[in-house]
Amino acid sequence: MTAPTETVDDYAGPFDADWTLDRLSRSALARLCRERMIGSMFHDRGLMPHIAMAVGQDATIVQADGEWMGASPVYTARNKANLGIVGDGVGEAFKSFQFDVGAPHHFLDFQYELIDHDQGFFWLPFCGAHDYVRQISNNDPTLVTNMCHHMEDRTFDATLGVTNPRLRAIPIHRPPKPDELTGDHCRWEVRVVADEPGGRPDEPTLAVMQDSKAATYVFELGDSREPGGLDDYSGEFRPDLRLEDFSHAVLVRQAKEFALDVHLLMRAAYLTVDENFGTEVLDDAAPQHRQSIAPAQVARLRTALGIEGDDMGTVAKMLQLDPFLVEGYVDYRVEVRDDVTGSIEFGDSVGLADDVCRSPLDWLDGFVHVAQAVNPQCVATPVGDSRWDLHIDPDVEPVAPHWGASMIDGGGLAEFDLTERPVQLRSTR
Repeated sequence: MTAPTETVDDYAGPFDADWTLDRLSRSALARLCRERMIGSMFHDRGLMPHIAMAVGQDATIVQADGEWMGASPVYTARNKANLGIVGDGVGEAFKSFQFDVGAPHHFLDFQYELIDHDQGFFWLPFCGAHDYVRQISNNDPTLVTNMCHHMEDRTFDATLGVTNPRLRAIPIHRPPKPDELTGDHCRWEVRVVADEPGGRPDEPTLAVMQDSKAATYVFELGDSREPGGLDDYSGEFRPDLRLEDFSHAVLVRQAKEFALDVHLLMRAAYLTVDENFGTEVLDDAAPQHRQSIAPAQVARLRTALGIEGDDMGTVAKMLQLDPFLVEGYVDYRVEVRDDVTGSIEFGDSVGLADDVCRSPLDWLDGFVHVAQAVNPQCVATPVGDSRWDLHIDPDVEPVAPHWGASMIDGGGLAEFDLTERPVQLRSTR
């Protein structure tokens, strides 16, 4: 069914307190989906420096295993169910990779070759994550190996295991690479390994994530406001798949899903910190985490949706779009009274009651960092437990960006091009 309401390509007009994602066109939603996928990169860049400084560089491997192995099997199962992906072969595993927030489109240029049910290959002609580590470490082989070996060997298989516990990702070549990098960043074979006993041991965080309300929260599929596009991904594996290939209703749901997937990743990350390194480390890192991410997040969403200005209307728009306040899972409303005053109020919701472990929502007032990335003189004043008044005060000292914001922006992530473009299939054979 197609609803009659016209869609738009941006949110450039006035603030609307009743604005919802389904106002956006298919093309705008596909772009927003990519923006939400890249939130996984913001997350790790914002958190890992705190872990390394507090506990040591080796602790980042424990951290990566805990968060990715705790979250990716949960959100992989969610995406497969949402999109009608059924089967236990390499093709179905590759479909899941195409909807994994850990592989944001374009920024990680995954290429695929499916041989048959039991074998396939993927490779990355460009990998923004690898480029970033090379840049910040002066291509230090130890740090590159940490990411491209120690953090991937278990996490790839944890994701593959949702499709088939006998699937394995086997590296053909991967970093470290010479300073003058040529060719693909890495190449992997994925195959069903029949002579192994099955899945590898789960990370302890996984059981907790599976018990969270986020794991089972359902985004209903609404009506499309535009014609065209796939309603599921039940057909053949498509190596050249783009998000633009899906229907309006699917993209609305997927934008919400990607936000929840990153929430699951952050929730698993906070649990990993709490369990392995202590509550004090988490209490120190968590507020700074959101503060580090906000400037780049706001800059990217402004560009993607044509949002300009620094008045309260702009602050309110960015709060409506804040992916950490997942639509539906968190219930809240933003109001604007005039150019300098407004409010945000939270209602009872699944997200705020999801107390299986600590999460970013335990620091609910972290939204203020989004507001201050729009206008550094925005002040949030609590009014009770669930409401804050917002005021742009020209007399207060502007809030300076957190030092971690420069880590988020490294390698050009804040400006990386996520506009629509065809998938360029390239073979390494």
